[in-house]
Amino acid sequence: MSTRPRRLLFLFSDTGGGHRSAAYAVAQMLHDLYGERVQIELVDALAEYAPWPFNRPSDVYPQMLRLKGLVWSAGFHLSDGPRRVKLPAAGWELLMNAAMRRLLRDHPADLIVSCHAAFNHLLLRLLPKVDGNTPFVTLVIDLTAAHAFWFAPGVTRCLVPTEGTRQDALTRGLSAERILETGLPVRPCFAQVMREDAAAVRRRLGLRTDLPVVLIVSGAEGMGSPYRLYKAIANSGVQAQLVMIAGRNRRLRDKLAAEAWALPVRVMGFVCNMHEWMRSADLLVTRASPTVISEATVVGLPMVLSGALPGHERPNVAYVTQAGAGLWAPKPGQAAAAVSELLTSGNPGLSQMAACARSLARPDAARQVADILWSIAGGQA
Repeated sequence: MSTRPRRLLFLFSDTGGGHRSAAYAVAQMLHDLYGERVQIELVDALAEYAPWPFNRPSDVYPQMLRLKGLVWSAGFHLSDGPRRVKLPAAGWELLMNAAMRRLLRDHPADLIVSCHAAFNHLLLRLLPKVDGNTPFVTLVIDLTAAHAFWFAPGVTRCLVPTEGTRQDALTRGLSAERILETGLPVRPCFAQVMREDAAAVRRRLGLRTDLPVVLIVSGAEGMGSPYRLYKAIANSGVQAQLVMIAGRNRRLRDKLAAEAWALPVRVMGFVCNMHEWMRSADLLVTRASPTVISEATVVGLPMVLSGALPGHERPNVAYVTQAGAGLWAPKPGQAAAAVSELLTSGNPGLSQMAACARSLARPDAARQVADILWSIAGGQA
């Protein structure tokens, strides 16, 4: 019997931070569960293999989201469907064929896990020509609705976060037995931090314990134009302290740090301890990002959703608001009013929303995905 570690290859791309986050969450769980019996490679496949300009996704992606996401929305809807996806998929194959062949040669694996929609159709066509025996699993990152690029018939398994994405997979032609609903994986630390007292976490982060904390995030890249949102909340008269996380957007971070605020404010760039900031907070203001929403539910953090990208994020608004876990406030003034009202002394809405957020949580998603992948990598598809 072979004692060689099982080799798992995770593919992702930094078009937003959620693809990397999910890959790393499952990879960490696999290491925690199986130690030296598993060998994991995590590859940013566009950055490392795609031709220019597709190898600069962190530069290209924000440009596609300009003009209030109209360019992104048009591309999303025009190509979203089992038939409509075929033409862009064929063009993408012409562009990326040589790069993906090189990737497969560089990273032999017992199992390939795709955490990004761009790779699925292409790799399923290539694998029989390069190594037809390698199982291929897609880990869908979109929370409640996903683009047809995610769903390539012929995958070994398609792991989806919710019933909404399971239905999307079925309508895109995947057979029911290949689809498994697991929740969206988040790092184990989000569940672990709930064992700590929120006040103790605040003290560790240098926050006051006598004022509510409003956490405002702009995504990993600090995309969009959130400055007006920050100003509106700060000027709303809310009695709170604000934590503003600007991600990798240095210009936004510097602008926020230079501002003279009327209430206590912490300005942060990209952080690796989001679980601690969420645990310290009473309320989260965020775009309807699948990963951020999933992390917030594990921590039981009420949400004010201040924006949503057309296409895959818009349905997340209904997912959160219909469950009672958050409010939709797409304009800065609306978001500021929502924050101020929720933090009014004696308002029961905040605790009710926190309980509803916890009802959506899937804290064991990373463990469930890891167990499935381990079995498939061992030949138990």
